[in-house]
Amino acid sequence: MNNKTLIKKQSTLLIFIMCSVFTLLVSSPINASEGEHRDLETHDAEFVLMSDSMAQKMEVMTQSVKAGQLNITTTVYGNVVTDPASMSHIRARFDGIVTKVNVNLGNKVKKGQILAVVESNESLKSYPVIAPFSGIVIARHANEGELSNGQVLFSIANYNDVWAQLKLFPQQLSDIAEQQSVQLSLSEAKLNTTINHIIPSPDEKPYVLAYAKIDNTSGRWPVGAAIKGQVVTSSLNVAMMVPKAAIQEFEGASVVFVKEGNKYHSVPVTLGQQDNINIEVLSGLHIADVIVSQNSYLIKADLEKSEAGHDH
Repeated sequence: MNNKTLIKKQSTLLIFIMCSVFTLLVSSPINASEGEHRDLETHDAEFVLMSDSMAQKMEVMTQSVKAGQLNITTTVYGNVVTDPASMSHIRARFDGIVTKVNVNLGNKVKKGQILAVVESNESLKSYPVIAPFSGIVIARHANEGELSNGQVLFSIANYNDVWAQLKLFPQQLSDIAEQQSVQLSLSEAKLNTTINHIIPSPDEKPYVLAYAKIDNTSGRWPVGAAIKGQVVTSSLNVAMMVPKAAIQEFEGASVVFVKEGNKYHSVPVTLGQQDNINIEVLSGLHIADVIVSQNSYLIKADLEKSEAGHDH
């Protein structure tokens, strides 16, 4: 190998080494910068991508942020009781012998129906004992051959109308009055009605009793059942409110998930007063923002899962 050929090869190798070093010096910072940029985008763009059809299938419901009214309530408890006007204890008009009994315990009767026949001791004539209104026979004390002698022969009740009997304690009396709205609840049944009257409790109990009438034609409010009442004691108009179910705790803050197209992302909010259903939003949202109103925990869970995967 002559000197010219050797010098040429050495020059070629030197140029290759210099180019390789230059490439390493230049490309490494660029690639690192691009990686950092991708990580920054992933962190800033905390959102869940979900089509409308999938949201519907998952029952993720949305609604617009709006102004509204909060109904501040006080909780009271009580029982369902019989309407006094819908119960009757039936006696014979004249003393005599019960000669016939037509009904039994639990039978449904109609107004004017003959319950029994009594033969008067004085006239020896028979006369009917009739139902004063339609209802159910809840007690029977009459048997053929017995003397009526002024005793109660039958008790009839109609449970189509019943009352909520609610206990009000001294600390609640300043907030609750007649004609205020009250929402009653018993298991899955709910009913909005009004407090009709408030009376002292019998037997010098340390509370008064509030009564609210219930339409019980559905039969979902049985007499004796324990019930809860939410009495509306005041109303407050607010500039923005959302359902309480929309609020989630995420990354140490109270957030609402806002929908933009098919993207759902978290927005921290400052909250104010609340009632049983809605809560006031002081900042973080705008009127007409579309937010997740039901099953927002599904969005939260998806974001937390994504973050867990990103950390690893």
